[in-house]
Amino acid sequence: MSTDTPARQPKGVPAGGQFAATTHAEPELSLTAPKVTSKGRTTSVTLPDGRVATRTSKTKEYSHVVVLSPEVPELVIKDREASIIRAQASIAAREEALKDPKFAKKQRFRDDRDPDVDYKGEPTYNGFEYYLMPAGGGREPLETMWGNSKGDTKGCYDPETFEYDVKKVGRVVPELKLHTLEHIRQARKNIASYEADIESVKNGTYNLGNYRVSDWASRPDLAEKASRQYAGWTRRATVTPIDQ
Repeated sequence: MSTDTPARQPKGVPAGGQFAATTHAEPELSLTAPKVTSKGRTTSVTLPDGRVATRTSKTKEYSHVVVLSPEVPELVIKDREASIIRAQASIAAREEALKDPKFAKKQRFRDDRDPDVDYKGEPTYNGFEYYLMPAGGGREPLETMWGNSKGDTKGCYDPETFEYDVKKVGRVVPELKLHTLEHIRQARKNIASYEADIESVKNGTYNLGNYRVSDWASRPDLAEKASRQYAGWTRRATVTPIDQ
């Protein structure tokens, strides 16, 4: 009778040969790396506030994005102040022009057809442009309206309510004056809105919005080019690489 002594395995070395279980590190996974499905390649980017923006495309691979910040309070105020100045100048120019209005007229189409009828022989009111010109002899029209050669136009304002009837036919000159008054009226409403925005920014109640992606690009230089279009906006644009 013999006694077999089992071979001892050195500590730390697994038994079982090539099929022995071994301890190994788990592979690193990226939850935001581009994923490819039947719908295309999905690319992600994590925004500064922690939210993730995605874009799926079957044909394009993106490397960079343009991220727009929330509106910047001082830029909002600067923008609204500039808008108020422009609106006030627009109102002043039109009020001055209406004191002694001067109009100009130009035919829109230079051909042999009758400018007052369409190809079906129906009356049309877009063969001529009529302009309200600025006071002082300026060459750039303040307002424009279409009409026919006889001075008729289609689309009229109610002089009391300024409601617009697209089917009503009227005379160009009176309608162009009403159109100008409506422009002035709307500009004053805009000024009130701009002033309200400035006040709400100052007291902290203005909604500045969130970070968002405005453009996706396949190269950093394309993203930089896209970002330049936002110069002068109330948001700041930043080029950011996608998540890897």
